[in-house]
Amino acid sequence: MKKDWKDLKVLIHKADIIAEVVDARDVTNTRLPVAERMSGSKRLFIIVNKSDLTNKKTILKNGMMLSAKFASEKERRTLIGKLLERTDKRPARALFVGYPNVGKSSIINLLARKKAARVAPVAGTTKNVQWINISEELKVTDYRGIWPQAEKKEDLARKGAIELQKDAIVYAQQFAERIMKSKKLQAWAEKEFDIKIKGDERAEEVLSLIAKRRNLYIKGGGLNLEETARILTRAMKEAPEI
Repeated sequence: MKKDWKDLKVLIHKADIIAEVVDARDVTNTRLPVAERMSGSKRLFIIVNKSDLTNKKTILKNGMMLSAKFASEKERRTLIGKLLERTDKRPARALFVGYPNVGKSSIINLLARKKAARVAPVAGTTKNVQWINISEELKVTDYRGIWPQAEKKEDLARKGAIELQKDAIVYAQQFAERIMKSKKLQAWAEKEFDIKIKGDERAEEVLSLIAKRRNLYIKGGGLNLEETARILTRAMKEAPEI
């Protein structure tokens, strides 16, 4: 991780614009204060992505809220214009930074009108730096996902920043507990997995409901809760709250 931050510092120094992508469901806790300090307020532009997953409205003086998945051509042009406002240099080089899975590659693909950057539901997909021509005035690059060195594993899992192969049940149960405490998450889970959650159920019973609905069993007839946990933690990335 120290090397990642060192490499990022070099790229930030070379870039004309720093486009920080954050999650609309948790703007404050998906920002990168260290990267922002490295960038300086003049070059920094914050893109609040995944607006389709929340009703929260975030207005930033040096930012824009959108959904890369559903953005219009007008929003695309607006974003390009706002990025170019951060510098007088042409062609300008914009470096995209942010946590894994906040949608950096998806926004670059929106800007390029094609799959210029690889997109996958796996944290850490972007391995190498690649510069992409958006127009005669703008070039962009997608740096691999990064997070504060001291961040706890459970917080990274909640934000979808790391993939869980081990301990998936632990984090799935934690999320299931949050589902039981939130009417919004309950409604989402019922629709996502086609289940009915009762108010007095426990977190582990939510996993059982999903396993039964998905017909997930192990040899001998027991429920496959490990696979169910992985399914739930992957689905967390599209939940209305994280």
